[in-house]
Amino acid sequence: MKSATLLAPLVALLFASADLHAAAEEGVLTDRTYSPTIRTVQFFKKGFALAPPVLELAAQEPLVLRFDDLQANTENLSYTLVHCDADWRPSDLMPTQYLQGSPYDMVPGPASSFNTLQNFLEYEVEVPNEVMRPTISGNYVIKVYRSGDESDVVLTRRFLIFEQRVQVDARLTASRDVEVRDIAQQLDLTVRYPGVNVQDPFNDLKVTVLQNFRWDDARTGLRPKFIRDRELIYDMPPQALFRGGNEWRNYDIKDIRFATQRIAHIRPGPLVYEITLLPDPSRNIKVYFDQPDLNGRMLVRNDDVDGDPLGTDYVKVSFTLPMEMPLAGGEVFVYGALSDMQCQERYRMQWNETRKAYELEALVKQGFVDYVYAWLPAGAEAPDLTRFEGSHFQTENDYVVLVHVRDHTLRCDKLMALEFLNTRRPK
Repeated sequence: MKSATLLAPLVALLFASADLHAAAEEGVLTDRTYSPTIRTVQFFKKGFALAPPVLELAAQEPLVLRFDDLQANTENLSYTLVHCDADWRPSDLMPTQYLQGSPYDMVPGPASSFNTLQNFLEYEVEVPNEVMRPTISGNYVIKVYRSGDESDVVLTRRFLIFEQRVQVDARLTASRDVEVRDIAQQLDLTVRYPGVNVQDPFNDLKVTVLQNFRWDDARTGLRPKFIRDRELIYDMPPQALFRGGNEWRNYDIKDIRFATQRIAHIRPGPLVYEITLLPDPSRNIKVYFDQPDLNGRMLVRNDDVDGDPLGTDYVKVSFTLPMEMPLAGGEVFVYGALSDMQCQERYRMQWNETRKAYELEALVKQGFVDYVYAWLPAGAEAPDLTRFEGSHFQTENDYVVLVHVRDHTLRCDKLMALEFLNTRRPK
């Protein structure tokens, strides 16, 4: 009887993991918010609000998952961590094989907002912690669920835990294709793995490249052209050829008492303050213009309360994209960290025949917000960020290279290298 009691939580966790696996499209886990009242989900390294959710295995500092609930009722939330393979499918590992401590834990009770027109409850959890700590590197998903029922999922978010055992030499170069040389950015890679057992370099070692930490445009399937002694040379792989895009548009509403650049009007609304942005003309045929941005990220802040997120209010923001006529064969979205780097329905723009423009009103938290206008063709998985914004090889972008190595003993993919680089600050 005692053994059955001890096994019950583990069995429940295994069944819940299977349910989540079945719910995910083709078994792939993604960043997803299931509850309509959950807003402004942030996942970052503690103390660095703009840092991506990436942590070295031996590091002591945790990651912070923070999100708001616009409903008034407090909920009992729990969470667990799921280890995934290089393609974000749940690994075959038991939780005890990749977690030290308990396989699940309670999310601390929320804090209430103060002096805000839009009331909300803020939940925050740090991982790793004393209750739960990953013991192997790799791709992870944190799953938050209600009332101990792991089938009642609130949200899922990806994060990375790496160990630097593989060497990556990544360089940004001009493309050999003269037709895209003015609009594209090419990554050239060399991977060295001294001291790491790689039985089959073509299949056991997988390289992934991200631009501005966009998972919807993750590049995989890179194949080395040359193999030397524990060294793989990826000579300008076509998968690592990216459109440079353009600098992100942005607006600053850290203080709603003053209309900053790109803001046409600030006025009190029936529920919250309403911000009207100046119309944003298309930039697809214009020359490159350098301007500072956060590469799509969003800094949540209210200067009146010294940046305390509990005192940072929500505002209704109006976006306008002038156009001579509506476009057929796809949809237009406002895109960036405010939309979780996804084409979400609540950020889909509507055509206004009278004003000859695509328009959107969205509830967004105060701060400095990057965004672009994205075109999602019918049936496409990833949006095109260049149709309205243009593309230039000079554009400042962040890139990250991930190297997963198959561990045949544990039958899982470990993240053996993670390398950041920037077009303005090459290594």
